[in-house]
Amino acid sequence: MVGLVGLTSIALWLTLSLGNAFYLCLESLSWPTVAGRVVSSGLDTGTSNVGRWWVPDVKFEYELGGRQYSSGSIRYMMPVYYHEEDARLVQATYPKDVQVRAAYNPGNPAQSVLEPGVPPIMWLRALIPVFFWILAAYIFYEINHPERRMLLLPDMEPAE
Repeated sequence: MVGLVGLTSIALWLTLSLGNAFYLCLESLSWPTVAGRVVSSGLDTGTSNVGRWWVPDVKFEYELGGRQYSSGSIRYMMPVYYHEEDARLVQATYPKDVQVRAAYNPGNPAQSVLEPGVPPIMWLRALIPVFFWILAAYIFYEINHPERRMLLLPDMEPAE
């Protein structure tokens, strides 16, 4: 039973963390856009247990209602890349001083993104919490239906 609680906790945590990002991806599809300009474009890099990684580092500015805003969000759920060339392909789309269209949250104009919507990788990530919920439901079912397991055992002769 302790394992079931732990598994359910993991499923809940994954659902909430990925659910928030998924919500922002979907919400950004309805945001208005504004003209902006890329002020810096490069790559961030580092190392992890998996190896060396790269992330596009693009900063852009835009003006709304006479107020200047800046952001560094290309898209929600931006992955880290383990091949520099992949990160450079994304970063090359936004060279310094290029004009861009940024989608901004009308309720919070400081929140903006260059590529609104759900990236293809998000649909795969959505399967992770689903897997944990299915596993937790299966374990819960097995705990509450022990008679089912008895049907799977071969008939045994009574001990003499």
